[in-house]
Amino acid sequence: MNALKKTVKYVKAHKWASILFEATIIVLVLLIFSWFQNRGTLAADGKLAPDFVLQTTEGKTIHLSQLRGKKVLIYFFAPWCSICHMSGGNLNALRKARSQDKLEILVVGLSWQNKAEIQQFKDDLELTMPVLIGSDQQMQDYKIKGFPTYFVIDEEGKVTHRSVGYSTELGMRFRT
Repeated sequence: MNALKKTVKYVKAHKWASILFEATIIVLVLLIFSWFQNRGTLAADGKLAPDFVLQTTEGKTIHLSQLRGKKVLIYFFAPWCSICHMSGGNLNALRKARSQDKLEILVVGLSWQNKAEIQQFKDDLELTMPVLIGSDQQMQDYKIKGFPTYFVIDEEGKVTHRSVGYSTELGMRFRT
């Protein structure tokens, strides 16, 4: 208890220490929150990403394993998810920042009632990358617990990053 009182007194006496202390607390809270959100989803542990073969809203077939050789960001969304609508627009900015030969971006709709909802999501956000019609199988394979959830897959097909919840374009750029 005495050590805590000395720490508080020191922090009050030194403004820079107070700012550093508060910043440290904020970072710790954000890290704990991130851990809590990501717990239970497929681990970003360098293992192969679960493969899938899905149709785009235009009817084209996408086979994840055929994209080996380039990084892939897989963005899982639900059409009813308001956070997905807010962060989904960042995908277009990321697409403009990274060429398709360096980074493939796949947007996968899950938890939908009808396919028109997925098309509406794509149209609302004017998405310029493939939007796929996902199923419960991807929910299980990737252990999706909330929306949006995205994974970064490296050139060898291994999961290197994951994130649940809102992501900025900068956050996505940093991970890819």
